[in-house]
Amino acid sequence: MTTTQQVDALTSLLEKAVEDGLSYFEGPGAESDVKIDIWTPREVLCHMIYWHQATVDGMEAAVSGKAPQQIHASTDEMNARAVGRASGKNIAKLADEVRVLQARLSKAVREMPDPNATVLIRSDNSESTGLQRLELITKHWNAHIEELKG
Repeated sequence: MTTTQQVDALTSLLEKAVEDGLSYFEGPGAESDVKIDIWTPREVLCHMIYWHQATVDGMEAAVSGKAPQQIHASTDEMNARAVGRASGKNIAKLADEVRVLQARLSKAVREMPDPNATVLIRSDNSESTGLQRLELITKHWNAHIEELKG
């Protein structure tokens, strides 16, 4: 499979995962009292938005020839910040943000000169490429939605 075919296939899987996830969040998740640890569905969505945004920023940086997106705090800290930053936003507003981010992500990954380039570096110095982020985010969306649905 060529890199372009990989990008197309992974992007398609991610788009499906996001739409399935948003169907949950805007449907049964909007009224659900289920929790993952201490998080409600709305807070899980806030967390998902952060990682989508970080990935988009990294991919757009790669398109522009800039350095990868650097995350300087721990994953737990960034997740907590993501929930805090979205306080006061309802699920409909958050879903709109995801749709905008997903469109940007789909565009950016296709414009990357090399989708195997590093786009994200975490605080522990672990690196992820564009293709790896597509795979990870897809799994992430699917796992959280499955967990929320019980």
